[in-house]
Amino acid sequence: MWIRLIPIVFFSVAALTLVTYQSFEIVHAFFDFFSNESNKMDA
Repeated sequence: MWIRLIPIVFFSVAALTLVTYQSFEIVHAFFDFFSNESNKMDA
């Protein structure tokens, strides 16, 4: 049972880490894009 559980937990943690990292990157890209747009409008 434990031998089967270890890879499942490992892949779940890896997938969650990748998803959270990607979502942070997407949010950061959106904020960067909108801040650049507002800077262009101000100039």
